[in-house]
Amino acid sequence: MKLKHIISFSTLAVLLLTAGFGCKGISTAQQQATTPVTLEYWTVFDDVDAIQKEIQSYRALRPYINVNIRQLRAEELYPRLIEALAEDHGPDIISIQNRDLGKFLSKLTPMPSSVPDATVIVEQGKFSQTVTVNTLTQPLVTPTQLDNEYIKVVKDDVLIGGKIYGLPLSVDMMAVYYNKDLLDRAGIAQPPANWDDFQQDVKKITKYDKKTGKILQSGAAFGTGENVPGSDDLLYVLYQQSNLNFVGGGGQAQFNQGGASFDVMNFYTDYANPARDTYTWSADQGDALDAFVNGKVGFFFGYSYHFPVIKSRAPQLDFRVLPLFQLSADKPVNVANYWLQTVTAKSKHQNEAWGLINFLTHTKATKDYLDQTDRPTALRAYITDQKTKPELQPFMDQILIAKNWYHGHDYAAAVKAVNDMIAQWLQPITDGSKAQEIQTNILNQGMSKVNQTL
Repeated sequence: MKLKHIISFSTLAVLLLTAGFGCKGISTAQQQATTPVTLEYWTVFDDVDAIQKEIQSYRALRPYINVNIRQLRAEELYPRLIEALAEDHGPDIISIQNRDLGKFLSKLTPMPSSVPDATVIVEQGKFSQTVTVNTLTQPLVTPTQLDNEYIKVVKDDVLIGGKIYGLPLSVDMMAVYYNKDLLDRAGIAQPPANWDDFQQDVKKITKYDKKTGKILQSGAAFGTGENVPGSDDLLYVLYQQSNLNFVGGGGQAQFNQGGASFDVMNFYTDYANPARDTYTWSADQGDALDAFVNGKVGFFFGYSYHFPVIKSRAPQLDFRVLPLFQLSADKPVNVANYWLQTVTAKSKHQNEAWGLINFLTHTKATKDYLDQTDRPTALRAYITDQKTKPELQPFMDQILIAKNWYHGHDYAAAVKAVNDMIAQWLQPITDGSKAQEIQTNILNQGMSKVNQTL
C-alpha cells in the first residue's frame, strides 16, 4: 500500500465525519475519498450473518462505506438482475455459481490491478478524539497470485482473457454421506472404501416390498437424474475415473466414446433399473436429500453445504461423510461446484466493490469467515488447518484435484440435457437388435443439447 496523505482533526471533526467528512482541514481529494458510499450486495447462500460480521470489520476503518446485503433464491437471481439492470438500480456485488460465469459475463466487470482506498483511524485522547484519514492505493489479486495461492480450479474458472472476473469465499466438492444406523442394521461394520464395496453394501441395505417389489428402503440415492442433486457431476466423475473425457479441451461434450461410455452409463443407471440386482432408487422416490434426512436411504452423494442442512433438519440422524470413491488412487477425480463474488459492469462504485471483495476473499477475513461457516477453503494456505477438522477432512482430502466440467452459457439447460439423457437411458428397449443404435442416439442427442449451451 502506498500512503499518500495523513491528516488529524478534533472531536468536532468526528461529528462532521459521520455526516460525510465535509469539514475544514481536509483536502478535496480526502473529502472525495471518504464520500459516503452504499454498496448493494446480492447473495444466495445462508451465510449472510458471517459475511455481515466481516463487513463490519471492514467498515471499522471505512465508516463511510455502507453495505446492504440481500439474500435471494438461486433460481431468481438472474431474472432479478436483468430486471434491476434494465432499470439502472442493480447490485454492485453479486454472488454467482462458478458454472454460471459465462451466462453472467457480459453483465460483469473484471477486477482491476488496484483500487483507491481510504481508511479512517479514530484515537481517543484524554479530552478529545483524533481522527486520521489515510488515502492509499490497494493492490488486488494478480493472475500470478491466483495461480499460486488458490486451488487450481479457481484460476481455470475465473481467469478469462487474462482478467479475473470473481473470487470465491470458499469452494465446494462432492463427498459421500452415509447413515451409520442403516449400515449397522445391514451388518456393515466398516463403510465402503471403493465403488465395488459400495455396490455390495447398497444391495445389503436395500429393502423391497415382497408382494409389489416397491423399494421400501434405498441403499443409495443414485442412478437417476432430476431427483439426485449433482447427477451431472456424478456422471462426470464416473467418466473421468474410467479414463474417458466427459468434455473435451474446448468444453465440448464427449458423452459418446463407444462401448466404454455405455459401461459408464450402465453402471450409474443400473441402480435405478428394476431389472438389475443393484436396483435401489427410482424417479418416484422423491428428492434424494429429503430421503436421506428422513432416514430412508443409506448413501447420499452431496457437497459440503449439505452438512449443516442435514444437521439442522435431522439433528438425531447419525450420519458420517467419506471422501468420494475412486477407481484409481493414482488418478483421483472430484468436481468443484461453488460461488464467486463478482462486480456488475453497471455498478457506480466498482472500486469500492472490488476493494470489499478483495478483503472478504483474500485477507484474514477469509479465514474468519471459513471458521464461522465451516466451509472448505479456496486458498491453499488454510488446507492443512482444515484437514484437522473432522467435518471438513473428507472434502480436504480431494480439494486439490477438484475440477469444473462446465464453462458454457446456460448451465441449467446443460443439466437438463444430462438428466434427460439419463431418463432416456433408463427406458426399456423392446427391440434388442437396435439397442446399440438407440443408446448411441441417446448419447449423441445429449451431447448435442449440451453443446448448444456453450
